[in-house]
Amino acid sequence: MKNSLEKVIITGGAGFIGSNLAEHLFQNGTKEILIIDDFSTGSMANIEHLKNINIINGRIEDIEDLETRLMGYNFCFHLAAGVGVKYIMDNVSKALNTNIEATHKIFSVCSKLNIPILITSTSEVYGVSEDEIWTEETKSLLGPPTKLRWSYATSKLIDEFMALAEFNDGNLNPIIVRLFNIIGPNQSSEFGMVVPKFVEAALENNEIIIHGTGEQTRSFTWVGDVVNYFRELALLEPYGEIFNIGQPEEISIKNLAELIITKTNSSSMVEFISHEQEYGKAFEDPMRRTPSIEKIVSLTGIKPSKQIDEMIEEIVNYKINLKK
Repeated sequence: MKNSLEKVIITGGAGFIGSNLAEHLFQNGTKEILIIDDFSTGSMANIEHLKNINIINGRIEDIEDLETRLMGYNFCFHLAAGVGVKYIMDNVSKALNTNIEATHKIFSVCSKLNIPILITSTSEVYGVSEDEIWTEETKSLLGPPTKLRWSYATSKLIDEFMALAEFNDGNLNPIIVRLFNIIGPNQSSEFGMVVPKFVEAALENNEIIIHGTGEQTRSFTWVGDVVNYFRELALLEPYGEIFNIGQPEEISIKNLAELIITKTNSSSMVEFISHEQEYGKAFEDPMRRTPSIEKIVSLTGIKPSKQIDEMIEEIVNYKINLKK
């Protein structure tokens, strides 16, 4: 474990995962963190309680003299990206620019300064693959360009190709992670994130809106496990490798809504609307999304710490306490 995490960079560090990562790193010996965020989806409230942070408020692609500002840091966690289906569908061009242009710029600077980097990709890159379990070698099956939903996945695949090309040329030390539906207490519902959206509706006894039939299944991963994996990967240095980070336990969106209604003792009713009604004809949704996490568990020895029932209970309690 040659790499030091004493001084690190987190792009997108004011967001849900980034702010949890910053807290986790400080709890485990990191002394200083530089957060780069344009606060389009992140929040100052997520990080204002943290000490020893420096903040650059802006989009990576717009920051001047970035190389000078990153000098002296030991590692970069590159999380900056558009988040949430609703945000992506409402801001396709902006999300693409951030995912491609900003990532290219951060790669260039990290290459010049010899800073290793962990890049967050997404389960979206598997598209609508019909494999029962998605391993890191599962072939992508993406929809056509007319389905703008897949623009996000395509941009993330470009990021992966760029990272691995730079690694093969000896210019960059990247670790790539593909994230599957991360949830946790301080996640915002503002950008279409399904769990906080359902929980908040249930606590107010409002209708819970499900897009599609509700039979589509997802696996939900605890944010504490995610940031734990991030730190371990940074220390173990498996450069040039790709890892799924997720929870193999599946639940249908309909059953998720029913679980949340039960956990909140809610009188909410469930309403179903079509994806086209919500997002237009440019949308397409996979019916299943289930990861193999054998590779990352084998390397780190870390297994998921919570099942969906426990995750929902903790999120509900957090939301209730916020109201007090």
